[in-house]
Amino acid sequence: MRILMLLLWILVSLFLSPAAFFVNQEQALPRLLMQAAQGFVNPVFSEDWEAWAMAQDENLELTGGYGVERAKEQLLQREDGDGTETPTDGDGRADSEEGAGSAEGTDPAGKTDSAAGSDSAGETDSSGAAGSGSGAGSAGGTEAGSEAEADAEPVSIPALASAFYTSEQLQDVGYLLNHAFCLDPTCMVDGSILNGETFVNKDLKLTGMEEPQVLIYHTHSQEAYADSTPGDPSMTVQGVGEELARILTEKYGLTVLHNTTQFDMMEGELERSSAYSYAKAELEQILEEYPSIQIIIDLHRDGVPDDLHLATEVNGKSTAQIMFFNGLSQDLDGPIDRLPNPYREDNLAFSFQMYIAAQASYPDFCRDIYLKGYRYNLHFRPRSVLLEVGAQTNTYEEAVNAMEPFADILAQVVLPAR
Repeated sequence: MRILMLLLWILVSLFLSPAAFFVNQEQALPRLLMQAAQGFVNPVFSEDWEAWAMAQDENLELTGGYGVERAKEQLLQREDGDGTETPTDGDGRADSEEGAGSAEGTDPAGKTDSAAGSDSAGETDSSGAAGSGSGAGSAGGTEAGSEAEADAEPVSIPALASAFYTSEQLQDVGYLLNHAFCLDPTCMVDGSILNGETFVNKDLKLTGMEEPQVLIYHTHSQEAYADSTPGDPSMTVQGVGEELARILTEKYGLTVLHNTTQFDMMEGELERSSAYSYAKAELEQILEEYPSIQIIIDLHRDGVPDDLHLATEVNGKSTAQIMFFNGLSQDLDGPIDRLPNPYREDNLAFSFQMYIAAQASYPDFCRDIYLKGYRYNLHFRPRSVLLEVGAQTNTYEEAVNAMEPFADILAQVVLPAR
């Protein structure tokens, strides 16, 4: 009887939400089976399958096979000595047909280390506070001195973009997915979401210089590098964030708040299943106290196969590659109504404009922008970004070296003409 009820539930689900099955059959059927099984175990279960899976698996990798394959492709291009990028429509890349209406992600090949996707991405309400390890929980502001030098020149992002894309290419979803974005299999996009023409023409310059302007924090504070000293937060993403705060302060005259709360630690143990929920609660408090904050950076490092080294050379130094990550508040069924993000378009424009600035100033420095469902606490400000700095295979020095060029492209996008 219970088996018959289970089959009936699946059939009803397919009828009520055909997109869940026909958009991506390989992903949809396991989702429906999991929803059905979980519904029998827990009748009040209401989260979708992806959220449940993310909460269960703390080793869920951010980029999966899709992003890894793209990174390998870029590395091979550099080794061949060819600075140009060859469009491909095989190996899981999206078709680049003119006027493509929508695109779906491809199945990830395998998942290794953890990054931004180990819980439901701050999507459940949280009334508790994260447990913090020693030295955690502080939010230290760094103010610019009178000698601070903001030497970023005014940059026209539309002019930069025209050197890489035609207007038609900027409005072609398939083309953008082949040349600037990676799409996760848990969501889909169309031209109403992914429009490069809209992104490059959005004005993201700061609208005043009341202090502080920038918040840096780390949902996954324990992410470390190949040569990091265990137990030393200064050699994790927290140390990289401190270097970024210093550069933005000393070179660009910005006032930065660097929050070092360990959202992924509970009672001295690594616990990432609720890190985004804990971070969400603290972000709300910080922004209430400092409403002047206009830029929010959640600084992570990615997790990739051990044979993949995400590095390039910048100014003669081995430098970790970076990647911008955007949550779309949308899955295969469409918008996730419980995860509204009024700044989704601004978030995407922010990432894309920095990506273009990187293309112009630091070729090979920036990996393709990764798109996934959920929200990842990017809904608090228009200029919010989840930044991946290298991976576990990079050295700490390579990650630190990435902060100078990243600060430069950030300044190109947000600093007003002086």
